Amino acid sequence: MKLKIDFEIAQNELAQTWPSFFMLGSCFAQNQAERMAQLGFDVVSNPFGIIYNPVSIQNLLQRISNNTAYTETDFNQRNTVFSWEHHGDFKYSGVTPAVETSNVILTTARQAAQKADVILLTLGTSFVHTHNDIPVANCHKIANHEFEQKQLTFDETKTSIEQSVSLIKQLNPTASIIITVSPVRHLRSGIIENSRSKAVLLAALHEVLPSFTNVTYFPSYELFIDELRDYRFAKEDMTHPTPQAETYIWDRFCETYFTATTRDIIEHVKKYNLFAAHRPIHSANEHVQKVAEKRNTLQLTYPFLKIK
Repeated sequence: MKLKIDFEIAQNELAQTWPSFFMLGSCFAQNQAERMAQLGFDVVSNPFGIIYNPVSIQNLLQRISNNTAYTETDFNQRNTVFSWEHHGDFKYSGVTPAVETSNVILTTARQAAQKADVILLTLGTSFVHTHNDIPVANCHKIANHEFEQKQLTFDETKTSIEQSVSLIKQLNPTASIIITVSPVRHLRSGIIENSRSKAVLLAALHEVLPSFTNVTYFPSYELFIDELRDYRFAKEDMTHPTPQAETYIWDRFCETYFTATTRDIIEHVKKYNLFAAHRPIHSANEHVQKVAEKRNTLQLTYPFLKIK
């Protein structure tokens, strides 16, 4: 008896045994980046916080690619100082620290993007919120009446994705580009509206893909909606994947992009992490010593690992 839909994902093995990653996009991208970091990958994710819509991702890539420094005019001051380009976590006590800190982050982000083996974009929604007709990455908890919600058209979404890919290729011509659509549904906008938003993203993205080489699509959204077609795989908000679902999608990602050697190293790191996380009732000092020994052995065997 077949109780769920399973589908094949085309193999797109990365050339590198232990690739480095630069990631931009939704909270799903952030969750998977944290998983990668725990496994010892060199990963930089969302240097200015979580970003959901393709226009805001494009704008940030434009700044990173052109190395356009922040100035005082890029920030707004209410109770705190912030930028419409950044997530709400990025707030400052004054304009000067906002400019200085943001430019340090910008430099770090540019360096990471230029050297990354893989650049991964996770698109969350084709809705944008505009403030004085300018799309914003985050509303910073400012009153709703100051913003207008807009559904991007197919052409607007397609152009934005095309520009983002072109900017990445300008910044890092040899990087493999992976694009996925977040499985997280934005139900606050409505069920029908969310479906339309995702449909526009998917249609535009698949229109863009054939125009570029070394750009692939990973079906995170389809895995969650079709293979994991049960609310037991969703958290209490009924929209975000559970840790079990995130692990399932991650495993399919590994099968798609990593070589057998890479997957074998991942299993070694997982075993180390389980051992390191153990909290013995007795002989704590002995356990700490054994953790250090296992970590040193891993580092000697795989010097490229970024493990703690």
